[in-house]
Amino acid sequence: MFWVLLTILIFVVTLYYFYQVNKYKIIDDYPGPSALELFKFNLLPKSTVDSYNYFVSLNKKYGPVVKIWLKPFKPTLLVSDGKFIKSILLSKEHVHKPRYYSLSEGFIGNGLPIMTDINLWREERKIFGHVFNNQFIIDYISTFKRHARKLSESINENLNQPIDLQILLLRYGLNIVYDLLLNEDISKQDDRVNRYMESVKIFLELHFDRIHSPLKINDTIYKLTNNYKSWTKCCDEAREFVESTLKKVIKLKKESPNKSDRKDFIDLLLESNLSYERILAQLRTLVIAGSDTVSSLTSFALYELANHPELQEKIYQEYIAILGVDKNVFAEFRDIQQMTFTECVTKETLRLFPPGPFIFRTLINPTEIGGKIFPGNIDILFSIIDSHYSNFDNPTEFIPERFLPENAVKIPANAYLPFSLGPRDCIGKTVGIVETKFLLSYIIRHFTLHPISNHEKELAGEIILTSKNGLPIIFKKRID
Repeated sequence: MFWVLLTILIFVVTLYYFYQVNKYKIIDDYPGPSALELFKFNLLPKSTVDSYNYFVSLNKKYGPVVKIWLKPFKPTLLVSDGKFIKSILLSKEHVHKPRYYSLSEGFIGNGLPIMTDINLWREERKIFGHVFNNQFIIDYISTFKRHARKLSESINENLNQPIDLQILLLRYGLNIVYDLLLNEDISKQDDRVNRYMESVKIFLELHFDRIHSPLKINDTIYKLTNNYKSWTKCCDEAREFVESTLKKVIKLKKESPNKSDRKDFIDLLLESNLSYERILAQLRTLVIAGSDTVSSLTSFALYELANHPELQEKIYQEYIAILGVDKNVFAEFRDIQQMTFTECVTKETLRLFPPGPFIFRTLINPTEIGGKIFPGNIDILFSIIDSHYSNFDNPTEFIPERFLPENAVKIPANAYLPFSLGPRDCIGKTVGIVETKFLLSYIIRHFTLHPISNHEKELAGEIILTSKNGLPIIFKKRID
């Protein structure tokens, strides 16, 4: 009886496999790695560096559209082709994300970047679209200033010796984002912050291990593994980290309602009639996404500037021209808007080191792209990093001048997309760029940056792009 059932099962699975292969016959024209190559990739031990390098290599090897059967019955297309970017990312219809994103909900919440409930996403995107605007940034410039002073103190404590920018700026990023969103300064709460940051580190390791396991990716099976207890502990720690402050803030607001015209971030969310759980979910996502994105961007920018003293000088001269020589004067929003070259440095950093080098979409319905009709239920993995390399001259060189107004007009349409494009682009991109410009100009005003000889970055994809072996540089006091 057993062998009969096994034979039937094999027969059914084989039929379904050939049905799926025939269904997706349209993708046969596209090149891609063999089944054996993918089998080895999925089963052999690998690091986040190995995984990142492998996916970066696929477009180089096979071209702008690569066929990958990551799952037995569902193909993925890895693309950097402009036709796909225009047809999918810029479309109001193709806004669905695969279930893959929901695997991280327990830790980072179910906020805008990973929401799979499209109707709910549309409602809440409108709410946050009204919150993240220029007035929001203007209102919080004072927060930028306060935390910049604290960062300067940390740098002064580590002058003339190597310091890893990623460690330095991840804590800074977390402090400032938490203050912006939840009105609490956690810069002196070392034990609490250290526990959260350790949970982030453990979660990223567990998440990488899980998404590369055909068994662990299943919730039921994962609950039976040894990792599940650690996973749950990390998720509980992340929730408690944000919720402990949120409860306190809401309690204080109920006891003493804000009657002024200036509304803080929590005021705006409470007025939007979002439920408590939805506010908590969005804040959990924004805290980790906001801190990681800005710290990654600023770290890579300062690392590159350390290797280009002539670019440091341009930022310094731009700062002096706008604000003068008084070191006690801070940039305001109108000053930051005038920092053209500093913005070029920020954009060039985003080109070379986009915080999210790959982003997923799922085609729900049949879609025409470039004259071909693609069936529904295909995952599209956009290679932002390949688009940034294949559409620019001297792509591996750090050349901020390519984003000067007279040069930027030559960039192909939709080729530059560090924060994605279209309706599901990054809601906080403007805040992130302004904060980065503020911080870069402030640091260059007070310090000179110097490289560590023979250090080579080891890029890794850990949700946010990072360097596995750090980004060390040396700070020295600037002598005017």
